[in-house]
Amino acid sequence: MRGEWRFHTTREIIFGRGAVQRTGEAVRRHGGGRVLLITDNSLLAAGLHEPVEQSLAEAGVTFDRYAGSMAKPTLDGVASCLAAAQDGEYEALVVLGGGSNIDLAKAVAVLLRYGGSAADYFGVNKVPGPILPLVAVSTTAGTGSEVSGASVLADTANQRRGSILSNQIRPLVAIYDPLLTLSCPPVVTADAGIDALTHAVEAYTILDYRLEIGSEDPAGPYSGRSPLTDLMAEEAISLVGQYLRRAVYKGGDVEAREGMHLASLLAGMAFSNTGVAAVHGLEYPLGVATGCTHGAGNGLFLPYVMEYNIPACPERIANVARLLGEEVEGLSDWEAAELAVDAVQRLKSEIEIPMRLRDLGVPEGELRPLAEATAALTRLMVANPRTLDADSLEEILHRSW
Repeated sequence: MRGEWRFHTTREIIFGRGAVQRTGEAVRRHGGGRVLLITDNSLLAAGLHEPVEQSLAEAGVTFDRYAGSMAKPTLDGVASCLAAAQDGEYEALVVLGGGSNIDLAKAVAVLLRYGGSAADYFGVNKVPGPILPLVAVSTTAGTGSEVSGASVLADTANQRRGSILSNQIRPLVAIYDPLLTLSCPPVVTADAGIDALTHAVEAYTILDYRLEIGSEDPAGPYSGRSPLTDLMAEEAISLVGQYLRRAVYKGGDVEAREGMHLASLLAGMAFSNTGVAAVHGLEYPLGVATGCTHGAGNGLFLPYVMEYNIPACPERIANVARLLGEEVEGLSDWEAAELAVDAVQRLKSEIEIPMRLRDLGVPEGELRPLAEATAALTRLMVANPRTLDADSLEEILHRSW
């Protein structure tokens, strides 16, 4: 264990049934009297904007609404939202939604303060200082963007994704109201939930990210694995094991929704300090190639990467089995780790996450190009507990095909 460690997260977290009613006072507390509410049309149709807007009005906060956010935010989408926001003289932003909406809002908050285009800030620590105050109200249980220092955006012109990585873009306030997730459709619940599990497992098994990339910058978004991230990841894995199936198939189960929202929060705080590794590395080019959701892609690859990583950290992957509720008494670490892989595969099947790449229409001939594209994501590859190159990545892809 490293002798010294650091931990970063959102300044304030408000969690609980009815917490959305605290939105207006949270905005006021951080100096926002006039705000732009960023959301999307599907959430408007579901009426989820209404309690947010009521809370803002009751707190005397004036607001405008932008509902043009879309799944997998793009550079063009950021530019569109920025154009709507530039002349509003807003003192803060409020964002309602899942990871896509929140990542979009983070980028807009950067540009309102410092100008330029979102691509100018791709990379680590490119944001020069605090952004426009941002209050994030979560409506899904999975991405953890409400507490993370990352904004992932699609650069469609260049067929790639770019990331703004900085502690400066963590929202000032993250609001988790499980009641807002009750209307979340089963497929979105499943995708988000398996994403939370992926975040927790990668945070729990990752190498010491900061030391692996040779960065000792305390202002960096990743400070490495620590006893605190381990505790958060462990509890998140356990919560997913208890509640994800219920949340998918009994959408009105408030206890299950609350458990998954807490899992998302804890996994988000964990991975946004440790970084992520090969599962995310494999998903990025897959998402570009197929358009699959981030959660579905992560969920597809998670058990195959866990299986590959067993020789490097069998005891940790074995503990994943125990945390998921598997009976591991009398098993060796290796046997229990294999049981963890099986448990994740069963979970995927039960909540209808794609099991194999062929299910997404990926031809076998595309596996080598996907492996090479993944291998080029050095920042993620060096953090994986077992060494990876294009050949070993291709092996994982073949197993998952």
